[in-house]
Amino acid sequence: MIATVSWAPSQVREIANGQWGAAREPRVGVMLHFDASSSDAGAVAWFSDPACKVSYQLLVLDDGSFVRIAPDSARAYHAGVCQPSEPRLGYRDANSALYGIAVATNERVDVTPLQLLTAAWLTRRYFALEGWPVTDAWRVVGHRTEAWPRGRKSDPEGADLKNPI
Repeated sequence: MIATVSWAPSQVREIANGQWGAAREPRVGVMLHFDASSSDAGAVAWFSDPACKVSYQLLVLDDGSFVRIAPDSARAYHAGVCQPSEPRLGYRDANSALYGIAVATNERVDVTPLQLLTAAWLTRRYFALEGWPVTDAWRVVGHRTEAWPRGRKSDPEGADLKNPI
C-alpha cells in the first residue's frame, strides 16, 4: 500500500511591500530561502517595514501557512547576484527566472515539519503551473548553488545540492 499525504496550506495574509518589478525572462525554476528571521512575527514585521528592500513570492510560517509578498508574475527581489549552476536553467536574471519561496527561519533554527511540507507543496504548485515534470528536480535551487560567488549564503538544502528538498 502506498501512503498519501493530503495537504493544502492556507495563505494567511498578503504583504504589499512593493519590492518587486516586472519579470524580464521566463521562469525556469524555484529558489528556496531562509529569510534569516528568528520568528514568524519578526519576519512579517520586517517584510512590512518600508526599510525592507527584498521580497519573495511567498513566505512560509512555522504552522505551515504562508504569506504572499510578491505576485507570481513579478520579479521578486530575492536572489541577488547569481549564475546558473545547471546549464538547463540558462537564466540571466535569477530574480526573474526563479520563483522565490522563503521559510521564516534562519540557519540556526530548524525548519518545522509543517514548513517543510508547505515549501514542498508550494514548489509542486509552481511545477504544475509551469507544466514542468516533477522529475525535473534540477529546477529547485538555493543560494548555495546559485549565488555568486558560490557559498556566500546558506539556505534550505538536502544532502544533494542538485535536489535541495
